[in-house]
Formats: sequence, structure tokens, C-alpha cells
Amino acid sequence: MIYLTRQAVTLTAVWLLCMCVTGRHASSLNNRPIIGILAQDTRSSYGSTYIPVTYVKYLQQAGARVVPIRGNQPEEYYKEMVAFTNGILLPGGAVSFATSQFARSAKFVWDMALKMNSAGDYYPIWGTCMGFQIMCNLTVGVNLLRPTDSNNASWPIDFSPDYSQSRLFKNAPTDVIEYLTTEPVTQNQHSYSILTKVFESSKLSSFFTKLSTNKDRKGTEFISTVEAKKYPFYGVQWHPEKSSFNWNPNYVINHDAHAVAVGQYMANFFVSEARKSAHHFPSVKMEATNLIQNYKKVYFSDGTFFENYYFD
Repeated sequence: MIYLTRQAVTLTAVWLLCMCVTGRHASSLNNRPIIGILAQDTRSSYGSTYIPVTYVKYLQQAGARVVPIRGNQPEEYYKEMVAFTNGILLPGGAVSFATSQFARSAKFVWDMALKMNSAGDYYPIWGTCMGFQIMCNLTVGVNLLRPTDSNNASWPIDFSPDYSQSRLFKNAPTDVIEYLTTEPVTQNQHSYSILTKVFESSKLSSFFTKLSTNKDRKGTEFISTVEAKKYPFYGVQWHPEKSSFNWNPNYVINHDAHAVAVGQYMANFFVSEARKSAHHFPSVKMEATNLIQNYKKVYFSDGTFFENYYFD
């Protein structure tokens, strides 16, 4: 692999590239979007960090390509990655928000995305499950998660009153909205959540708009979908990628056509947001050598059907 930190690209040049694309999304769309996915820590013998293939396929089905955002890299690397990609996906998982490589990477890209969007440079972020949770952590600076009985379940969601005015759902097909509200099409794989009462009494409610909630098995209400008020940032506590791409029989996942349609809609929406970013790699060669296809992929034929990309 040829890593960008070894290229003759200075920090000044990277920042200038970010700034020069400001405003271009209004006149034309980028139909070659590349989205970064943050790798997270693992103790596997295959590598020190990994990205589940489900998230890669999820973005690819909507017309995007993927670059892995590796952990334990210098700050210059993250500036380059943000400058050359069109958005970031923070995946689900289970790592420390205080000590993990994932948390460190997320802090870098979050801070840069805030600065760029505030300066008019459109750059979206999507957080799924743990990714959504760390977005909340980065917003308030403390961990507001509380235990919930919500692991391994698929439910419909309860929309908030103003959901239809949101960027995420205002143009959603009526059948997708119906599936979301009446059928178990959102897979939950978490034991901690942002409770609704905690959300509403914290800074989270001024940064994010609450779009939906759910109740766990014991009736405790938690936040399940949000979007930022001033930024193209989106978070879901559930897993829209799993209906199409996760086949572990131990998980309660709805694989029917309606659940697949919901997942496809969410992927299409986020990739459409990424198309508004005009960021690009300085050369086709650099683009090609940083795509996720350059890394090793491992499939587990043990009946779990897991498939991951690993990184050293």
C-alpha cells in the first residue's frame, strides 16, 4: 500500500484542497463518491483493527466506494483522509470510548468535519449503533449511555412528531415510512442506549433533532434516530445494513423485502449526502491504492457468516 502520509502533500495543501471545494456542491453533484469507514480495535490474529464487510456492501449498494480509515495514525493522516473523501461512516461495535484507536480516530474526523461544515464545506457523517453513541459522546464530552434490555431484537420505530420535516425522512417513500412504523425492520444489537429523558435534559437536544424513539423489553424509552440541526450528521441506534448483509442465524434480523427496502433507502440517503461533497483524491492512482479492495478480507465459514477486512 502507498499511504498518503508518505506522499508529497503538505498539511497546508490538504487544507487548501478542502477549502477550494467549498460551495461547489450547489451547482453539481459528485457521482464518484468515496466514503471513509473507521476501523475499530480487535484482538484478532488477522490484524489489530477491522471493518465488517456489511458496512462496505451497504455503501456500495448505493453507488459509493469505500476507503478504510485506519487507527493509530498521525493527525496528518486523518486530515488527508477527510480532505480526499466525501463523508465518514462510524460503524457499530464494542470498544472503549476512552482508550480505543477507534475513539481517537473518531475525535479527529469529528472535529475536522465540524470545522469544514461551519466554513461551508459540505461533509456528512453517519453513525450506526456504537457510531451513533460516540457521536453523542463527542457532542457533550461525557458518556451518557445507560443500560437497556435491547440486545438482539428487531422492532418498528416510534417517529417523533416532526420527523416528516427532517432531511432524512421528508422525501422517504410512503411505503418505507409504513414499514418503519408498523413492522420489525430495525435490528437492535446494543445493551446501552441514550435514554429519551437523558437526551432531552442534555446538550444533545440542542445539537440533534430527535427523529424516533424505541422502548426496550422493559419499557424503557431510548433514542433510535437523530440528525444534527446545523450539520449533515445522522445517527441510528439500529442497524440498517444487517437486513441485506448479515446472515448470522443467532441474530434476530428481518431479511424480508420490506426490511431490505428500508436499509436500501437509508444507504441511498447517506450516499446522496456524500455526493454533495466535491472532495477528491489528488490522482486516480492515489485513489485506487487507498480503496478498501487493497486490504485482506477474511470470511468465517463457522456458521456465523461473518466477513471482515483486517488492518495491521
